[in-house]
Amino acid sequence: MTFRRMAWLALIASASAASSVEASALPRYGTFTYSSLCWDKEGGDAGGVRFALTRSRTGVSLVYEYGNGPLEGARITRLTVLGDRIEAEASTSDGDITLSAELGPKRARYAGPFAGKPGEARLIKRIKRFKQKIPACR
Repeated sequence: MTFRRMAWLALIASASAASSVEASALPRYGTFTYSSLCWDKEGGDAGGVRFALTRSRTGVSLVYEYGNGPLEGARITRLTVLGDRIEAEASTSDGDITLSAELGPKRARYAGPFAGKPGEARLIKRIKRFKQKIPACR
């Protein structure tokens, strides 16, 4: 294979990789909601997390709820948004928490409390509305 052909293939590969990243980026403005919440069939306790990031011309906001028995909300004390990545600190009835997520068009990679094993990121699916019905746990 000649050097010219290798350079051409490398250029095509980098262009296709760049276009796939751009295609998966979220729009600049809108509300992006992700949830892993579910209700326990027998006990009625909530489990998982649900959050919605709203980006508008006037700024950004984050609403965060989690299930640790009852469904609880959090008061966001610090929010940083860089592209499709968020980092936040919040105050809850269970204490102060930190969370981060990388948002995608179908899923978010979430790292924070109530997501399973501590320190591990978890994929959470995107839902249409923040207040849609919460399903039963499997």
